[in-house]
Amino acid sequence: MLNRCLLALICLSSTSLSAAAEAPPAPNYADPKTWAAYPGTPGTEEATPDGIAKTPLSERNAVDVFFIHPTTYLTLSIGNAHYDESGATRTRLENGVLRFQASVFNHCCRIFAPRYRQASLKGITSSSAEGLASADLAYSDVLRAFDYYLAHENNGRPFILAGHSQGSIHAIRLLQERIIGTPLSHRLIAAYVPGSALPHEVQEKGLPICRTPAMTACVVDWNSVSPTAVDHRRRESAVLWWQGRYQTIAGRPLVCVNPLNWIENGTAPATENLGAIYFGGRGQPIPAPVAGASGAACDDGLLRVQIRADERRHFSDPLTLFGSYHDFDYGLWYMNIRQNLEVRIRAEKSRSPQQPP
Repeated sequence: MLNRCLLALICLSSTSLSAAAEAPPAPNYADPKTWAAYPGTPGTEEATPDGIAKTPLSERNAVDVFFIHPTTYLTLSIGNAHYDESGATRTRLENGVLRFQASVFNHCCRIFAPRYRQASLKGITSSSAEGLASADLAYSDVLRAFDYYLAHENNGRPFILAGHSQGSIHAIRLLQERIIGTPLSHRLIAAYVPGSALPHEVQEKGLPICRTPAMTACVVDWNSVSPTAVDHRRRESAVLWWQGRYQTIAGRPLVCVNPLNWIENGTAPATENLGAIYFGGRGQPIPAPVAGASGAACDDGLLRVQIRADERRHFSDPLTLFGSYHDFDYGLWYMNIRQNLEVRIRAEKSRSPQQPP
């Protein structure tokens, strides 16, 4: 329901980027300004919830995370943002995404998050030729940023690949084109790609689904929805890179790993929720995590959430009116993700035999 309504809204726009339109200038990733998050450069990804101690960068330099941000360019035409887009697009990225998503990694890892010429909301949700071209342009930046990171910053470290929504779409393509079946797969701790349509058959391509909290070299995905939501777009028309081209999910079974217990197709009560975070107000710090805010159950590829009645006001936005908790894919399970990163990193350190970089 949500996604059909959202697409209907998008389609109200009569303008779109023509195939001949000039693309915005490409970022040069040797310039630190082309990164939304870069170790040693102060940013909102270093924020922590109230009561959570900061971890110095010097204590988390053994593992990296390459984080690909979701769509913050919400124009209703097909096209691509400038990598350094200003205004509301930049505000959503820096005061929203970095603070409430990328910050989950700031106790365990050096965080690398490239700015890129992201596809617009209409572009990344469209299977038209123009929409796929906008996704392809966005991915070309992500790929160059990842290659720059590998060449200049990784230095053989184990790493985590992460994203959300559009960022997860690009991460899934990156897995297929750069990681699966290559020596890099031996350094991949895990790929966290929530908010995307990931076919269950990904394991047939050589990347297992994470089925236990300590499993490594694997992938997790979930899509948070209400107990009664029907997500036709996620099941049928969501676009992904698969079998060497962009195509729709077309009814393929979806991956769902429950972020409360890290079990594929798992169910967990709210008592297993270590703490959810929410937006406390413009300019305000991240509030203390709310333990027990919501339970979760995988159901035919979707993660159905059961938010405690007294906390529903904190976890609501225009999308939740239609049954989607997409914007809370990280926030609802924040402390569980944070803990799980530690578990998988410890498991990676004990993984034997260690493969050469």
